[in-house]
Amino acid sequence: MSWGDVWVNGDKVRPEIDAAGPRAPWIPAGTISSEERAFVEATQLLRRTRGAHARAVEFDLQLTSAAVGKERADTGKAVVGFEPDGLWLAVDVTPAGSPVEESRFVVFAQRVHVVAGARRAAQRGTKGGPRGTIRLRGRARSRESALEWGYRPARD
Repeated sequence: MSWGDVWVNGDKVRPEIDAAGPRAPWIPAGTISSEERAFVEATQLLRRTRGAHARAVEFDLQLTSAAVGKERADTGKAVVGFEPDGLWLAVDVTPAGSPVEESRFVVFAQRVHVVAGARRAAQRGTKGGPRGTIRLRGRARSRESALEWGYRPARD
């Protein structure tokens, strides 16, 4: 696991994350790059403040798993999709070089959806690279943060 790794889940209730990180029923989906400014800024706000939260976070997910797609495959394939219901999403935000026992994960407070009318459509992957890129948006209710800690090690 490393910074920017993303897991998804389609259950009705968002599963928990512990010190070992996201485990089944979470599915590894792909990565976000460290250049995703909006996501990084929202994560920094989550770390530092309680009142000034980013209420919407948009970012590109570079899919690396065939088990996850933009839309749900109703053709018998075992693919979970962001549309129509959205998916729970967890992201590894562990600083580079940190020991495993200091792993940190954030999760979205609500299900994440594909940005409607996105300027960049999902791109097809290249051999050895991401399978495609999907523009996603996580939102929050009024006066809440779009992100919350899924797991952060306890400080003594």
